[in-house]
Amino acid sequence: MTEQPQPKSSVAAAETSARRGPRRLLGLLPPRRAATPASKKDKPHNGTPTSPRPEKTAPDAKSGTPAKTGVLEKTAPDAKSGTPEKKADGPAAVTSPTAKDARPPGAPPDPWSAFAAIPEQPPGILRRALRALSRSVIHEYALVVYAACLLAVMMTWPTLRYPMHTLPQDLGDPTRQAWRVAWAGHAVIDDPARLWQSNAYYPQKDSFAFGDSLFGYAFAGMIGDGPGAAILRYNILFVVAHALLLIGAYALVRQLGARPTGAAVAAVAFAYAPWRLAQEGHLNIISAGAIPLALAMLARGHGYSLRYGFRPGRRSAAWAVGGWLVAIWQLTLGFSLGIPFAYVLGLILITLVVTGSMSSFRQSRREKRAVAVPGRRWGLRRGRRTALPGPAAKASTAPGKTTGSGTDKAGLEADAADPKADKAGLGADKAGLGADRTTPEAGKPNPEATKTASEAASKASKASGKAGEAASKVSEAAGTSAIPATPADASVEAASKADGPEPEVRPVAAPLRPDQTGPETRPVTDPPAPSRPKSEVQLAASMEVSPGPRTDVLASPPRRRWISLGRYLAGPPRPERKPVIGWLLTNINILGATIFLSIGVLMAVPYIRLKDTGSRIEEITFFSPPLRSLLIGPAESRVWGAAHATPRASLGWAAEMSLLPGFALYALALAGLFLSVWRLRHRALLIAGLVVTVILTLGTSFFGGRWTYLPLFGHFPASFDLRIPGRLMLWVTLLLAILAAGAVDDFVRRIEHWAAQRIPPWPGPWLRLASLIPLILVALEGWNTTAHPQVAAQPDALRTVTGPMLVLPTADLTDQTVQLWTTSRFQQIANGGGGFDTAQQNELRAKAAGFPDATSIEYLESIGVRKVLLLRDQVAGTSWEDAVDLPVDALQIRREDLPDAVVFYLN
Repeated sequence: MTEQPQPKSSVAAAETSARRGPRRLLGLLPPRRAATPASKKDKPHNGTPTSPRPEKTAPDAKSGTPAKTGVLEKTAPDAKSGTPEKKADGPAAVTSPTAKDARPPGAPPDPWSAFAAIPEQPPGILRRALRALSRSVIHEYALVVYAACLLAVMMTWPTLRYPMHTLPQDLGDPTRQAWRVAWAGHAVIDDPARLWQSNAYYPQKDSFAFGDSLFGYAFAGMIGDGPGAAILRYNILFVVAHALLLIGAYALVRQLGARPTGAAVAAVAFAYAPWRLAQEGHLNIISAGAIPLALAMLARGHGYSLRYGFRPGRRSAAWAVGGWLVAIWQLTLGFSLGIPFAYVLGLILITLVVTGSMSSFRQSRREKRAVAVPGRRWGLRRGRRTALPGPAAKASTAPGKTTGSGTDKAGLEADAADPKADKAGLGADKAGLGADRTTPEAGKPNPEATKTASEAASKASKASGKAGEAASKVSEAAGTSAIPATPADASVEAASKADGPEPEVRPVAAPLRPDQTGPETRPVTDPPAPSRPKSEVQLAASMEVSPGPRTDVLASPPRRRWISLGRYLAGPPRPERKPVIGWLLTNINILGATIFLSIGVLMAVPYIRLKDTGSRIEEITFFSPPLRSLLIGPAESRVWGAAHATPRASLGWAAEMSLLPGFALYALALAGLFLSVWRLRHRALLIAGLVVTVILTLGTSFFGGRWTYLPLFGHFPASFDLRIPGRLMLWVTLLLAILAAGAVDDFVRRIEHWAAQRIPPWPGPWLRLASLIPLILVALEGWNTTAHPQVAAQPDALRTVTGPMLVLPTADLTDQTVQLWTTSRFQQIANGGGGFDTAQQNELRAKAAGFPDATSIEYLESIGVRKVLLLRDQVAGTSWEDAVDLPVDALQIRREDLPDAVVFYLN
């Protein structure tokens, strides 16, 4: 007779059928399969015969009584008679899933079957593109771009009111920088080799290097020509630069871990700080938004956040490449901000190298320590001795190789007693498994297995007693009270028939006080695990044969061995950490830094070739602001301009020394020192960086700048335009904004906590308004009163007369406007304004002051000037006022009268 598998208990069978019955009726479970012969594992241990599996019955169509079928038989309906039909001696017949759904003969087809045959069509390319576009237009950073552009238009108004006729602040530097953008675009299209040989400052070489090149805006200079297009282009770039300041600062602070509200406050405070209003006439200083944007992209690429540190899962090589590209683009705008930015990037790279080296060194030390000292290690946190896997663990506990005091010998005796207890525990475990099996007929425990389990438990109790005696010797040698092992009872009841296993008790090993005789901590009860029920014998045996350290008795204190002192202090091994940056990011950083330096060197060549290459220590001293300038607002500030008129008059050069970043920003940054989402060490680093940047901003006002500003920037030539230390206020404002963002985020977090206690649980209108107060305050301080003068119309003569020529009258301010007028044809002119190459320009103006005379004509001919254009409506009140009607026949030159000018032709 074929043996059948052991049946389940009646309760378990009832529960299983109750669970599977409704699901099988609903079609959620597959049909029953044929039963397979039982394996040897399911045979009874005592040799008693088991009853066969109850036979399934099926109704008999004739008699109406159930008919028995074999174990391997299943019933199937007969299609003709409608009665079930037996199929024996073969695998179980599985009913077709469509048999019960078949329609009766003659019925029309199911109309819904046509819809089931149509598969679901995936979205097309157009639909996917529209979905991606809709997601991108409502992304967080897309909303930031919209808000930044709108706020830039409002905060720079009326720049775009008459964008083709006015320029912000004055007609000096803005007109010259509008010419620079136009010339860069013209040179790239016409002749890139002549980029640095501009049409102004004739006949000077590398004349385009007289100031920041703004070469990064060459793409805009390719669009349009003439003064009108140049003015429009400048105004648009002026507004976009303000928007980029806000976008870059928001991205950086957001990447560092701030919330949107804190990042918005920091971005507005950085973009519209009051000190920046005095720099509205310098597009090269306003165009600093790429600096925080590049730092944000690099931080995103390296997976770094000030709040969460390095996260390898968030690394992205694409973002790192984009960050380096943006940094290179910022360098092409000029060296005034590019060189300090290069210093910051170098400091970041050095920090990455040092951090990565330290991380690799620590990892290698951990690996060497794990290999060099195998065997036992001392668990510092658990307070007990644990064993490492491998043969070295056994060798370290060998009696023949261990030397020490009496305590060590007693410990070895206790270890020697452990194998006996382990063998007894194994026997008890086997016996428990036999006792756990019940006879299939009556469901009673097996008496033979119970007897075997009792004998094994007695052996385990004796072995445990020997281990307890050894532990007592260890305690006496160490001077502490002995702790008896947990004995196993001689008589153990049969295995429990409960559904779930009993909770496992794990005594926690801990050192004892002299007045204690048991463990300090109470046993820890683990939740029941979904496994086979365990009896008390099995629990006692499992505590003896556990693979780790013994937990049935309190472990002996660690032996004092100098070879294990380092491992004892190190504690358990730490999980392996990934490097700070991987090889891909390392190569990207090397390549990016190389390209950055290469482009910087190529751009520096024409600046170095200039004649006036001496360091301007005197100018640096003149422009170095005092410490009180950090509290004085510029005249263009609507809030602080009139209020700070008196202290501003005490400054040597108020336009470059009014460095107030905003009192609201000061207050928020001060609050961020005490209440912030940034960690304490991060706040300390921000404060340290703030102190360093403030000292550098003061220039030579801080102990002469011998060890601060001058070593970093004093050795550069004057053409690099690093003579104004106050422009480093950019970095002071950025660090203050990051501190302020931490305070605002903490404030918003507290508001959310208060709102969670309300019903409904969201902030009310007053709480929402309170979270916007910092944003309103920092934006209010950036409200400007910047003037927007109208640019004079271009004379018609400058659209027809070719060069080389000199345009009269000439002065530092008017020459910059003349440069703008030449954007129609870019003819060569000797005029040129700005703070560079003043020696040659001053000599030119001095020699040409008496034109037309023999001295001036001779000088102009010597430098290659062949024409002189005298503007009629510009010479009033100058030394050239009489030259309009002065005859020149005796000077051997020719003149031509035009409606708005007079042209003098030299030999």
